[in-house]
Amino acid sequence: MFERILVSVDGSPNSDRAVEAAAEVARVHGSTLNICHAFHIPEQYKTDLVDELEEALVGDAEKILSHAAGVAEKVKTGSALAAPLETSGYFPPLLVQIVSVGEQTGRLDELLLGAA
Repeated sequence: MFERILVSVDGSPNSDRAVEAAAEVARVHGSTLNICHAFHIPEQYKTDLVDELEEALVGDAEKILSHAAGVAEKVKTGSALAAPLETSGYFPPLLVQIVSVGEQTGRLDELLLGAA
């Protein structure tokens, strides 16, 4: 169904949940998962320190991407998606149950499409 999936990350807990969900969909469909993080320094903020600032931002971006890749790897190697969804408190119990049943039966995509 999905050949390639792109998820953008910013290092936040919501971003982690997006990576978890994307990784699960990629795992179910055998898709390629691409994780991206971007930043831009607006002209009005550029100063003589821009090189140091950009270096720091690149370092932060590398940490964010590394963390997101770790989250995705946990899901791809079999960590359940339902538990983090429940723990987050952002998803209704019915959706968490649907995801849990979908993971157990191998029919996550069907159940999510049916719920939509």
